[in-house]
Amino acid sequence: MNRRNFLGLGLGAAAVAMVPMNLSAIDFRATKPAAWTAKKVDAAMTELFGTTATTASGVKLKAPDIAENGAVIPVSVSSDLAGKTVAIFQDANPEATVVVFTVPAGGIIDYSIRIKMMKTGTVTAVVNVDGKLHSDAKLVKVTKGGCGG
Repeated sequence: MNRRNFLGLGLGAAAVAMVPMNLSAIDFRATKPAAWTAKKVDAAMTELFGTTATTASGVKLKAPDIAENGAVIPVSVSSDLAGKTVAIFQDANPEATVVVFTVPAGGIIDYSIRIKMMKTGTVTAVVNVDGKLHSDAKLVKVTKGGCGG
């Protein structure tokens, strides 16, 4: 049993040692705290990107038309653009910002998450490409559940 533990830990340590150490992500909660407490999507976008002007192209947002359970709504965002930052916002909860991703150079934008929404609202995905914002939005109708139960 001890030998198995030793081999398992040794293989785990070897795998961790092989992970590239040049990954760098921006901690948006620390650098842009007002974006996480903003109540409106426009205010959160302004805090995060400095503007709300977006082009409705180049981004594909997938979310259900009707979410039977507001506690687990699958959302995915993809784009062929060479973006540096991807953000997802919603207007149904008290805080508008859901998540912000830092895209590494040459990275592919194809993210999937599950979000909570307490009521029907619009989900917006924004991709920052060299200071120019591209977006897509979708109305998601929540029938039950959500953040409140």
